[in-house]
Amino acid sequence: MKNLQIEGFCPDKFSAVKDAFHENFISRGEIGASVSVTLDGETVVDLWGGWTDAACQKPWRKDTLTCVQSVSKEIMALALHMAVDRGLIEIDAPVAKYWPEFAQKGKQDAPVRWLLDHRIGLPVVEGATPGMAYDWQAMTEGLARTAPMWEPGTTPCYHSATYGYLIGEVLRRTTGKLPGEFVRDEIATPLGIDCVIGLRPDEEQRVATFLNKENHPAQQWINEKDNIFARSWKIFWDDEDFNSSEWRRAQVPSVNAHTNARALARLCGLMARGGELDGVRLLGEDALNRAAEVQWVGEEIQKRYMSMSLGFLMPSKSQPSTGPRCLGFSGAGGATAFADMDRRLGFAYAMNSMDPDATNRPRPAALVNALNACLRQAGS
Repeated sequence: MKNLQIEGFCPDKFSAVKDAFHENFISRGEIGASVSVTLDGETVVDLWGGWTDAACQKPWRKDTLTCVQSVSKEIMALALHMAVDRGLIEIDAPVAKYWPEFAQKGKQDAPVRWLLDHRIGLPVVEGATPGMAYDWQAMTEGLARTAPMWEPGTTPCYHSATYGYLIGEVLRRTTGKLPGEFVRDEIATPLGIDCVIGLRPDEEQRVATFLNKENHPAQQWINEKDNIFARSWKIFWDDEDFNSSEWRRAQVPSVNAHTNARALARLCGLMARGGELDGVRLLGEDALNRAAEVQWVGEEIQKRYMSMSLGFLMPSKSQPSTGPRCLGFSGAGGATAFADMDRRLGFAYAMNSMDPDATNRPRPAALVNALNACLRQAGS
């Protein structure tokens, strides 16, 4: 690729990661991206390269931000576990204890646990209209009055569009903060990282253009119009390309977190160390061990294979990892992060060009495979 520059640092013992990152640009369709690794809290790999625009004219910089799609869900799950650890929420208490309006149409006894593990039965909001996603009150009032598609707790279904609102409203009711405020005040600022749900105008200047949505299978599912995924996405404008000011500035905590690999690796590094990093503690080790408890494994109703804990994707054939106890973050198009609890390792990859292969996820897989090879060689 002409004029490609990979910047940052990567010691020789992790050179295979840098080689794989470079190869993603050469042969796997990468446009702009970052990758980062922490070990026991120390950043050992921090690379970025490529471009932030389709014309490949604007270079990806150290502080470039990108939309990480459904990685947002795991950020929200972490936020909720923080509130649980503070004694504000009980995992097995009814959602309606914190959100009384939720106790409608058979949902009165559904516990918070089923929000976290995608078994609450609310992937589609009643009365969905284009643009509704950008109105917090409309979304949460709509979800409160929506009848579950099946009995809560019985059917795993990945809540692509509604997850962040469900988690976020319980968080708002118990902490007094909307999700974007909580993430900014309670996670990003203490850790000194760029991780935002609801960008400020000055932050938009650092955001990479999100690319190749039309080539991703998710767009094909939307075009089918009548499947669960398509119905769940009726809350967005038909022409939403993930670059509109509404998308960037609103709080859409299922899918519109903006961050980069450095920030995510640091966040995952904290999780991998039992909730503490550089003197900052966000939650306790017991809370993270609880978060890692697998709730179900297999194909959810939309035929996607997952191993789901309380809000995190655990290692499976579709979720790359460095070990069996990795709390995973995954976003459409390729964004990937995880906290390896046993190795005390944080990994993250973020990009702006969606990978059309939604099953094998070749770009993050190549990076994780290279990292595993480095770890094996080092005997760790």
